[in-house]
Amino acid sequence: MSAGQISLKNTFIVLLIWPLIIRTALAAPDPPHTVTAEAPVFGEIAIEWSDDSNDEDSYILQVRTSPQAEWSSLGSFNSESKDVTLTGGSPNTTYEFRILSVNESGQSASKTANVIMPDKFSNNPFANISQGKFFSLQLIANNQSKSQIITYEASPLPQGLSIDSRTGIISGTVLEDGYFNVLLRAEYSSPEATPSLARLALRITPALSEPQLKEIIPDIKLIISGRPIIINLNSHFKDQDTRVAIQFNTNHGNMIFSLFEKTLPGPVANFLTYIDRGSYNNNIFHRSVKSQGLNIIQSGSYSLKDDKFISLPTNPPILNEPGIANNRGTLAFARTSEPNSATSGWYINTQDNPGLDLGDSYTVFGRAINNSLGVMDKIAAFPTGSHTVTLNDSSYTLSDFPTTDGRSPSFNNLENIIRVQSIVRVPSISYEISSDSDPGIVQTTIETNGPSQNLALKSLKIGSTQLELSGTDIDGNTIKSLINIAVENNYDAWSISEGLESGSNAMNDRPAKGLLNNLQSYAFGGKALDGNDDEERLPKIIFLDLNGEIRPSIKLFHRKFISDLNYSVQCSQDLKNWNSIWSTSDGKSSPLITDLKESGIFTEITILNPAKEGAKSQQFFRVLIDYIGAN
Repeated sequence: MSAGQISLKNTFIVLLIWPLIIRTALAAPDPPHTVTAEAPVFGEIAIEWSDDSNDEDSYILQVRTSPQAEWSSLGSFNSESKDVTLTGGSPNTTYEFRILSVNESGQSASKTANVIMPDKFSNNPFANISQGKFFSLQLIANNQSKSQIITYEASPLPQGLSIDSRTGIISGTVLEDGYFNVLLRAEYSSPEATPSLARLALRITPALSEPQLKEIIPDIKLIISGRPIIINLNSHFKDQDTRVAIQFNTNHGNMIFSLFEKTLPGPVANFLTYIDRGSYNNNIFHRSVKSQGLNIIQSGSYSLKDDKFISLPTNPPILNEPGIANNRGTLAFARTSEPNSATSGWYINTQDNPGLDLGDSYTVFGRAINNSLGVMDKIAAFPTGSHTVTLNDSSYTLSDFPTTDGRSPSFNNLENIIRVQSIVRVPSISYEISSDSDPGIVQTTIETNGPSQNLALKSLKIGSTQLELSGTDIDGNTIKSLINIAVENNYDAWSISEGLESGSNAMNDRPAKGLLNNLQSYAFGGKALDGNDDEERLPKIIFLDLNGEIRPSIKLFHRKFISDLNYSVQCSQDLKNWNSIWSTSDGKSSPLITDLKESGIFTEITILNPAKEGAKSQQFFRVLIDYIGAN
């Protein structure tokens, strides 16, 4: 279990001196048997300890900078704690740590652990960087040793960036978005020097791009009168620059934002938590600033409930993750002067605000699309003032409070306040069927459920069609994809349409002869059930004149758009040994097909016997129907 983090400045601060009452009647606790201290970068020291005993009530962490110095207590921790992280310290300084085990009878000290604080870098711990744009950063090592030669390292760097080990310049055009926690290292030529170690946060926003096809939608087969097929479009398409999209619904228009989910997963998850539980419903824009180089509109902290102005219940604060510029149209978390204090409050930059990029900066985690900037500007243009309001049943004066008329906000009739009615997830790509070669074959429906979109296909009649599906992302870029669809028949559906028992019932209950007759009519379209003419649609043997040579062939009707029949044509001379010359799997392109006519839901096929037999030899043909549905 972690004891947490102690935040320190240039030197370690004594947070607590533990008053001890020594009672000699009982034994003091055993101390931890192992203590380690590591400084992975300048300003961080990780302390860990192991203790097999359970006779202590708590631990105390102590530090000193020389054997002659007095021990200083940095904090106390419960008996379950086994590690702590310290921040602060001075470069090239040796720190000595020990852990005291404490109970009501006394205390005992562990062995000590030493660590040398690395030298530092003077660079900001974050940098403004965007995918597809050239980036250059000069590393500035502290070089307390005044070494003549410095060797630089930086890892891991995103694809497209590299570092010059001699100059310390990181440069290139980054090819991917996301978050990279880069470890910086500077080695000095002076033998007594301590390396400089630091972290550089690269939070890379994605470049705008068109939607992409993740996986081709395969050809689709539907059974007539069968269940609709649902295609999850999110599984087949992606928008690389918008993995998560949200919509602000206000009483002065709607705004759509793309969230930097890959670059700032923690802050985006925090924001979505508030969205998903409805915390941002009926919120108030309580601040609008457009002076002294600051241009923002702010909300997410207060809402209306039963005509009362109240504060939002909040989750614990999140870590500040700066590095993305506060440019016009970006979305960021509001906070106090303490960097790691943001909860639910957010603001929108209505203009570029470079002053907010200085110092600890702010967590920028989203951007508005161009079509939403007009709504943002409309809200920012409303007059503001200092208004006294009743907040949480107490009187407060809020500065820069916007209202539509410049008067005090009215929470009863809602006429002059600017409200966030809700914030909801929306699809990053919207879809429509832009063309359909035969609209009568299937019914198409685009179903939207939050960020998910599905294409529902319901069969209408037997046949085939080709759909063109268009997907448009929130920035207006479009991708098109073709979907081939065939609506097929099967014996069950055909039996029902003809007033017969279903295929499964026929197999179990009907006499074999009745089933065979029905299957024959189903396969070839006999006149009694399928045919509208007087011709019995059964296979026929015909003779073809091929360059003066008479060759036997067979003509048959092959049902189109079927899912449960396979046809196989076979030949024999003695009715004992049969050779297959064509099957459904050979398809229409077989060289043995001498004639093919498409007609309604049947194809009339003439198939040639490939064997050249003597003039007096006997030739027999048969067609086998493999009913897959019977298996």
